[in-house]
Amino acid sequence: MFTCNVNEHITIRLLEPKDAERLVAIIHENQQRISQWLFWAENPSDAETYRETLIPDWRRQYADLNGIEAGILYDGSLCGMISLHNLDQVNKKAEIGYWIGEEYEGKGIITAACRTLITYAFQDLQLNRVAICAAVGNHKSRAIPERLGFQEERIAREGIFIKGKFHDLVYYSLLKREWEAKN
Repeated sequence: MFTCNVNEHITIRLLEPKDAERLVAIIHENQQRISQWLFWAENPSDAETYRETLIPDWRRQYADLNGIEAGILYDGSLCGMISLHNLDQVNKKAEIGYWIGEEYEGKGIITAACRTLITYAFQDLQLNRVAICAAVGNHKSRAIPERLGFQEERIAREGIFIKGKFHDLVYYSLLKREWEAKN
């Protein structure tokens, strides 16, 4: 199954049903902050739903080469998630999404995990394009693609509906040749 050691502190791996309680705990601890930008966090699922349905679905998704929903572990402790979704093998593209618990912010964890997942997408999956989108007002999330050399492509006006309000989305992209030229 999918596991990538990012560095001596950070690992990204597929979640297992036994991770459900910790995942739900992190989501609830950070719900107010996360739900500002991610609609699913407004009404998160319970541990049983993650254990019995969502995590097994994510594992099947990976097995079917339809995407990756992975946990981010810092010193062995689950601290957030990263995904490679909207995986399109025909057009060789995908999108990355991520979130992290507040106590783990500012340690470079998301940037490092994204760097590893981007390399995996371009080298192992042979993708040509990776995109990241974030709400215009989500400056911390937008800093990641900007730091990693993504190019801002467009604004999707009122592209996401969260907490009863529409928000504009910024789309960023990175091409394989651009990544290889920098790394």
